[in-house]
Amino acid sequence: MKNLIIVRHCKSSWKDPSLSDFDRPLNKRGNIDGELMSNYLREKEKKIDKLILSTSIRTRLTSKYFIEKIHFNSISYLDELYHASYSEIIKIISKIENNFNNIMVIGHNPGLTELINHFTDMRIYNIPTTGIIKVEFKEAKWSKITENKGKIVYKKFPKELKL
Repeated sequence: MKNLIIVRHCKSSWKDPSLSDFDRPLNKRGNIDGELMSNYLREKEKKIDKLILSTSIRTRLTSKYFIEKIHFNSISYLDELYHASYSEIIKIISKIENNFNNIMVIGHNPGLTELINHFTDMRIYNIPTTGIIKVEFKEAKWSKITENKGKIVYKKFPKELKL
């Protein structure tokens, strides 16, 4: 069985127009939501085998909240995850070593939303910033995961925790 936890990066700042999209930091809400959502995930997951994330500044800053609270056996920063399409993300996931059963990906939209829509029967318009979705697959190999074969274990968005 394989488990995939998808996290969209925290809300980023547009305050400095001289920064490239890649170099944008988190804004105030992003930092608040990073703390909130990493606390939520810590209650669900004590240990995750592998964390894979985009190399953008906002995904790196997002990851710090989760790395502080959850044990990861392995962490990989991948340039190719920066604004990757869902098909590019699938290629990355399909190459993960099969001894990693629980992986987490921190990345960007629209790729992450399209990935969830591809792997599950859930149809969502948009994973909001710092949104978390866990999908379970009955497959033993990452390369065997196919369309509509995943089951949503949980999904949580920051606004749901702020009610």
